[in-house]
Amino acid sequence: MRLTVPATTIPRLPAKATRKARRRIAWGAILQQVGAACLAATTSASIVIVAANNSDSRPADGDGSGSSAYRQVRSSFVDRWGEVEYASLLTEELASTPFTKSIRTVVFAKPVQEPSQEDDAAENTGAIPAVSARPRFPVAYSLASIDPKVEIEKPADIIRRSEADGLDEVSQYLWEVYKREPTKKDGSGDFTWKDPAAAKRVGMPLAKYVIGGMHPDFREQLYHAGRAMDQAGIKWSILSAFRDDYRQRIASGIKAGARNSLHGGSARTGGYGNGRAVDVTNADGEASDVWKWFDANGAKYGLTRPMPGYDPAHIQAGGDWRKVGASLRKARIKAAAEARAPSTTQEARADVVASAPAQADRSD
Repeated sequence: MRLTVPATTIPRLPAKATRKARRRIAWGAILQQVGAACLAATTSASIVIVAANNSDSRPADGDGSGSSAYRQVRSSFVDRWGEVEYASLLTEELASTPFTKSIRTVVFAKPVQEPSQEDDAAENTGAIPAVSARPRFPVAYSLASIDPKVEIEKPADIIRRSEADGLDEVSQYLWEVYKREPTKKDGSGDFTWKDPAAAKRVGMPLAKYVIGGMHPDFREQLYHAGRAMDQAGIKWSILSAFRDDYRQRIASGIKAGARNSLHGGSARTGGYGNGRAVDVTNADGEASDVWKWFDANGAKYGLTRPMPGYDPAHIQAGGDWRKVGASLRKARIKAAAEARAPSTTQEARADVVASAPAQADRSD
């Protein structure tokens, strides 16, 4: 093969240049062009190989008896970027909890062809029935639920007993007071769903969450104040009792920070079992009647209403509330013991009367 080198690629040499030098320069220009051509071919081949590797793979063809359809599966945004954290609603504990990807399954049932009159006649005569041109619709199908768990409703009395299981006398009374007003709402709207959602999140019965989350001494204070209101004819109720950080975060209106609430904030009180604030209302009348009663009598039970202007329903422990709570508990236990004392005294007197004739016989 003869290569022709353009004259423009060969630099001009002085007249005295030898023929050997001119040949060396010409071969250098030829090799330069060949190298550039090889580089271009290698680059094109690499692009073709990469494109082939990235192309959609197709499964092998079948036996040719049927048709197949293929769909390229594209990853979703969540698959590419991982789990999404909703910082405005989730607590720090939830943020570290892995999310579960839900799958919805669609199951289509095969169409059932109802036998026609012609098919029945053919069956009776022994002839081969004709094949229907198309299936008879409608075709039934079912959708699998994202969450296959089905909660069976329990009788209301069983639910009430299970919720109150493990509660002492004070907690049972406060739980009944909490249920006096089933709809929980204030100026910010209806928030009935929030306490059950918070209790479900930590796997607790609602009664154990909202009542058991308060400090025992604070429960004692509310118990005695509540009994006094009952005697005064005021049917008071509790709108909101214990709140953990999550429950405080989803609360609306004027409120403390998620971890700084007296209702049970982890930083302010120490969390569950240490709440010392409630929001109260009237289940049968004006809420202001309950609030005014606390203003007039709350100090006797170590309770105060510190924000009557912008949060009038808020009641919290005040002063030496721990000492007040312990004193009230002692008085309640003593009163219960005294209530049982008359029966014990009567039994002792009956024993004395029964033994008196025997002692008289011995003296004779």
